Amino acid sequence: MPSSANDPDQKKAADRAADGAELPLDQLSGAEISHSPIAQRVEELIAHSIDAPVLAGVVEQQAAADAADTLERLAEFDAVGVLTVMSDQAAADALVEMEPHLAASILQDLVEEGRGEELAAMVQLLAPDDAVGLLRQLSDSDRDVVLRDTPHQIALQLRDLIGYEPDTAAGIMTTRYVALPSKSSIGEATVIVRAHEVHEDLQYLPVIDDDGRLCGLVSMRELLVRSDETPLSDVIGRTVKAVQATADDEDVAREFQRYDYTMMPVVDSDERLLGVVTVDDVLDLIQSEQTEDAQRSVGAGAGESVYSDLHEKMRGRLPWLFISTLLMVPASIVVLQFDDLIEQVAFLAVLMPMVAALAGNAGHQSLAVTLRGLALDEVHHERVSGLLLRELITGLLSGVALGSLLFLIVWMLSFWVDGAANWVGVVLLVALTLSMGIGAVTGAAVPLLLRRFGADPAQGSCIVLIMVTDAIAFGSLLGFAWLGFLIVQG
Repeated sequence: MPSSANDPDQKKAADRAADGAELPLDQLSGAEISHSPIAQRVEELIAHSIDAPVLAGVVEQQAAADAADTLERLAEFDAVGVLTVMSDQAAADALVEMEPHLAASILQDLVEEGRGEELAAMVQLLAPDDAVGLLRQLSDSDRDVVLRDTPHQIALQLRDLIGYEPDTAAGIMTTRYVALPSKSSIGEATVIVRAHEVHEDLQYLPVIDDDGRLCGLVSMRELLVRSDETPLSDVIGRTVKAVQATADDEDVAREFQRYDYTMMPVVDSDERLLGVVTVDDVLDLIQSEQTEDAQRSVGAGAGESVYSDLHEKMRGRLPWLFISTLLMVPASIVVLQFDDLIEQVAFLAVLMPMVAALAGNAGHQSLAVTLRGLALDEVHHERVSGLLLRELITGLLSGVALGSLLFLIVWMLSFWVDGAANWVGVVLLVALTLSMGIGAVTGAAVPLLLRRFGADPAQGSCIVLIMVTDAIAFGSLLGFAWLGFLIVQG
């Protein structure tokens, strides 16, 4: 039914807006959110000298992600000051949403200021997986300071989670879940659910036996529609897609994508339930892996961000820059072999970077598509040869199309530019076709070979690709030009 102008809910919302209160997000458009009274107040406070208590009171009213954005805009000293004034819950939620390196710096400052007890209070308010995400950013000694002020049972639980490798299913799972006893009735199970906080995205709950082993899953719908006397064992779905604690987190993410899961139980080797992975954890993981793969492909540190310190940036980048320098030697040697030819046909020096760039672009396009296919588990061993053949043909046809266009351009330039002869245009067409074909197939082959040998398909793949495409581009252009020059001169 269309909304009425006299709708009392709308009138209340308008009144709150007039009073300067923040409207519910579902009543605001994107533009209205960015210009809400709270956001405007934050802008006013940041524009002047920072008054931590006043700003903290306003930031607490923001959503956690928006509060994190506000804190990230402040100098580190001011951000720490605002956080220490905020309520523990608001501060903890904002820290979880902050860029990891900035959050780590703030956590370090809080520990050094002797605020371990305050950090411990924040940690207790977070879901275990979020708490572990923060604690992993601290050194072992600083982490001990925080956990020392945390209740013993919670500290043990968090230490157990930190002990798992972060890139495994257990490393991203949460232990804040509701498990139902297999011998209970629907009524008893309902009482358990009502007594606990259940993740809003969960449609199924795990069911365990007396030894903590996973028996199956029961849907929330069954708990609502069945009579209280119905044994829970009668409605359990026993076909369960559980994941081992040591499973790779990227494999877990692919399972979520493939089957649209909202939750997956995590079990040990004895099928005992350890925790659950929820869809929001997987979404964060997918985003993180995508950015890491993009950085690895060009030789940047996987965990580096714009806020990483100088040491981390140099440690992640410098080794691959050295490797890149060494890999460019073959292309340089190729050019040196034809220095006399370049002196006689100087126009070739204009064409060399063009051919190398186009071959590189063809390779990067192929590389991006292949990396995506590997990330989504779409590349099957039986179909690799067909994949490579399609990329080769695509590169060759692209080379013919672009080479023909450039041939026409060279032909037109030949009327007033020295060295832009028709035979140079033919050489350019042939060299571009060959180099783009090889570039495209190389872009697909490099990540496939890296995966075949157990390496990360994205690690340094762009650097290797550039080395190959530059060497092929320079070699083919100058080699065919040398033959063409001999024919023309002879």
